[in-house]
Amino acid sequence: MFNNKLYGALAVLLLAMAACNKPADITLTNEGSVYMPQATGTRAKVDLLYTTTNTRTDLVFGAAYGGMEYAGSDIAVTFVIDSAKVANYNLANGTNYKLLPAGSYEYTGLSSVIAAGKTSSDPLTLTVKTNTIAQGVKYMLPITLSSASKGTIIDNMQTTYFRFDTLLRKSTDVTGFASITVSDENTGGATANEGSLKLIDGDVNTKYLFFNWPTAFANNGGSWFQLKFAAPIAIGAYTFTSANDAATRDPKDWKLQASNDGATWTTIDTRAGESFASRFQTRRFEVSAAPQPYTYYRIFMTANGGSSLFQMAEWRVIRYD
Repeated sequence: MFNNKLYGALAVLLLAMAACNKPADITLTNEGSVYMPQATGTRAKVDLLYTTTNTRTDLVFGAAYGGMEYAGSDIAVTFVIDSAKVANYNLANGTNYKLLPAGSYEYTGLSSVIAAGKTSSDPLTLTVKTNTIAQGVKYMLPITLSSASKGTIIDNMQTTYFRFDTLLRKSTDVTGFASITVSDENTGGATANEGSLKLIDGDVNTKYLFFNWPTAFANNGGSWFQLKFAAPIAIGAYTFTSANDAATRDPKDWKLQASNDGATWTTIDTRAGESFASRFQTRRFEVSAAPQPYTYYRIFMTANGGSSLFQMAEWRVIRYD
């Protein structure tokens, strides 16, 4: 009897203590705020992938409701493509992003709703058309949360700066499937220590060299070296590697030309005023024209760095898959 009364008294006491110590509602400093989750950290930095079968990259964006609570009622949110902020971002961060061209993306909409009882809006989709993106250019597309029907927009999480630093493309070096000929051969012949075969031997420590650049320019307006493939192939890029000696021997101005008969040539890329920052430097050049299959490709040079000699360590051609 005594034990039962004791246990009952303890139970009442514990209930009373619990009632006195009920925790207050937790409130965070961002309670009721609205923001873009994609604006934090590196979430908006994206590497794009482009292959012949994958020409689109889908990204999502939207708004979120901050704090410990859920939205008490529907919150309508709207967004804008905030092009002017590219320049501001570059100035503040010392970068050189270009605005993603309007023809290179599309979106499902610029308005959504954070529904009552939810903490985030229905997602919107931004699609980047990777087959329209130039290789080697860093692009940006700022999207700003412009309005929310309720709550306070957090300033430093109001804009998502989608940044596209890298375009990944599957590629194959196809130089080895071709044979090479040149308009001006080394005096020792193609197989000599510095003959034309060294231009495509895969070794940057060897080089192709010829001595009569002024004569080549006087007679033909320049000099060329060309590849012939067994069947037409589409080239999307190519590389040059500078050789060991004087930079004045390096190519400066040239055209990449293509042909299916070795007689009629179409210029598919033009370069002028190019230079190499160091010896054995490999530089990659994207073909400016849309890749089409050709049997012959040639580099027609119209200027070097000023020397009477011409040299190059390596020339490689690349197919995109």
